[in-house]
Amino acid sequence: MVRIRTGMRRATTQMVSMSKRRAGLSSRRSSMLSSVRNKRNGIQAGSSWMDVMNAGSTQSTRLTRGSHERLQKASSSLVEQTGLLAEKADAGEKGLTDAAAKVVTEFNDTLKCLKQASGVLNDYYRQSMKETVLGQKRELEAIGITVGTDGSLSLNKEKLSEADGEKVKKLLGTSSIFAKRVNAVATRAADNARASAESVSSRYTASGGLASSYLSRYNFRG
Repeated sequence: MVRIRTGMRRATTQMVSMSKRRAGLSSRRSSMLSSVRNKRNGIQAGSSWMDVMNAGSTQSTRLTRGSHERLQKASSSLVEQTGLLAEKADAGEKGLTDAAAKVVTEFNDTLKCLKQASGVLNDYYRQSMKETVLGQKRELEAIGITVGTDGSLSLNKEKLSEADGEKVKKLLGTSSIFAKRVNAVATRAADNARASAESVSSRYTASGGLASSYLSRYNFRG
């Protein structure tokens, strides 16, 4: 009877030891996964709660600011390329198709960036650009520029190169509705994007400073 009890105690002890080892292994795995996630977010080992909070805020700020900066770059380039295309359309230059291809690319990039940046003004600018091309859908397609239901553009270079010069000038030249409206909307979108990027940075700096000042008044150790 004594031998049986002794054997049971040994078995119980072994089971407890095994459970502890498994728990330790699970804990280490969890710790390793947590460490990997923290490194991705720029959080160092031993970081305080305040460091973790600031790291999250910094990452969010970078993403938001990045979307505004990409919009500013795309819309500014659209203004420039639309101007160059308009000049070539007026002069009837041979390099017109390449210029048109660049405008199509920048137009689509700007639409995409406006959607990603969101905001009331950006939604308005995106809708304005969409309406500009949809309102001339049939005319633009006649010279090789297809308009999608979402307002995006695609170009048939061969068809554009064979199009009547006067039609091209009327639709894409400096006096055209396309050139004037796209230039106006893209310019405003670029200005708004620049201001938004600067605002995001200044808000983060101000809120971060206030949070640090507020929390530093308290001694969490008692």
